[in-house]
Amino acid sequence: MLHRHGVPMRRRGLLPEQVDDAIHLYNLGWSLARVGQHLGVDHTTVLNKLRERGIPTRDTHGHPRIEAGAPME
Repeated sequence: MLHRHGVPMRRRGLLPEQVDDAIHLYNLGWSLARVGQHLGVDHTTVLNKLRERGIPTRDTHGHPRIEAGAPME
């Protein structure tokens, strides 16, 4: 009904090919925000998809992100 009345619908995330692209761009050094903007999704969507694929992420300073509960070295 909403679609019929021209109400814009939210995207439903990323297709598997888009996740592959996101991983590639992120590995090239792009930020999560830049990858998300390029693919038309929020940066948290990109972050969640990278985590689902087991891709290590960086913090805002470019250092490896330490997840809560992870053992410190």
